[in-house]
Amino acid sequence: MTPTRTAVTAALVVVLGSIVALAGIMEGVGESGDVALADRPTMAWFVAHRDAVATSLAQAISTLGGETVLPIIAAVTVALLLWRRRFDEALLLTLALGGAEAVALVIKHVVDRARPPAVDVVGPVETTLSFPSGHAVGTAAFTLALAYLWWRRSPRLRRALAGFVVALLATVLMSASRLYLGDHWFTDVLAGAVLGVGALGVVVLADLWLRRHGPAWARPRASVAALAPPDERGDTPR
Repeated sequence: MTPTRTAVTAALVVVLGSIVALAGIMEGVGESGDVALADRPTMAWFVAHRDAVATSLAQAISTLGGETVLPIIAAVTVALLLWRRRFDEALLLTLALGGAEAVALVIKHVVDRARPPAVDVVGPVETTLSFPSGHAVGTAAFTLALAYLWWRRSPRLRRALAGFVVALLATVLMSASRLYLGDHWFTDVLAGAVLGVGALGVVVLADLWLRRHGPAWARPRASVAALAPPDERGDTPR
């Protein structure tokens, strides 16, 4: 199996695995069973461990993933990529965040889940639908896509691990802040993270398609073309 086919297979496994996992979480939420049984105990634990310092930190982290700050960060990042003429990376990053948020919006209306009770909320009570967490979706999709784009410029195991750890840490911190503030249930943030992982799989598939079939302006630079097997980059096998 060629590296390209291996990458396609791995990306498809990630996408399908995310779909199955998300469907399982949705079923549990609908039946108030399975993983959803952890919702109230998790909320109770966070409520019982609140203090002034942790509250300020959680609010600051949560703000970074909100409807204002994260889109600004993403827009600036895309603008910088466009300025550096990395059109393929700008397109893939936009696909990751925009696609994940669009799917999340559809799922919100399908599940139609209410937020946790106001008595458990720190600060303003949000009235939008709860499942999945938009903060978790956006953070996971954005950071995982960035990690992938960073890795593909110089594919090395160390870079892959470093990027994944940073993305994982950012997603966990964002999810924990939403739970701490009482804005979401555990399954809300879990579903958001799963959706973000699925978005990464879609980005990889889109990247592989662009390499072979995309328009010239959206194709990767030479450093990325080196990822392809010799017969695909025009090299003469030794």
